[in-house]
Amino acid sequence: MKKNPIGAIVVLLATVVVFLGLCLPFYKVDAFGINMSVSLMYTDSVSVVGVIWAAFAVLTLLFAIIGVKVPVLIFGILTSMGMFLSYGLNNSSLEEYEALGAFVEKGNGNSLCLAGAIAILIAAIIYTSTTKSKKNS
Repeated sequence: MKKNPIGAIVVLLATVVVFLGLCLPFYKVDAFGINMSVSLMYTDSVSVVGVIWAAFAVLTLLFAIIGVKVPVLIFGILTSMGMFLSYGLNNSSLEEYEALGAFVEKGNGNSLCLAGAIAILIAAIIYTSTTKSKKNS
């Protein structure tokens, strides 16, 4: 495959958005006198789910830098699906906390998680569609 530097830069920017979404506070809960701030990457210890989505994003970037189209698309889709899943599951649990009377505030990571999922998917599609194979050159 022929390398695509502009596509790799787009994937890099999307990967940064994914990492910001994983590291910034996803939500803050104030219940029964306890304040808690949770991100997808850092809780009391490192979250396995956050590490998996971060690894998929890094693999997407790595394959984009190497110049291989198909794995960029595959890992971009996997990262996007995982981030959407985390976004949906965490927001449904937030509604449960609110139903119990807790004060829940969505953090910046919540919005960036959704933006990162969309960005990495779009970046993978852009990279795949703009990278030419050696046969075409």
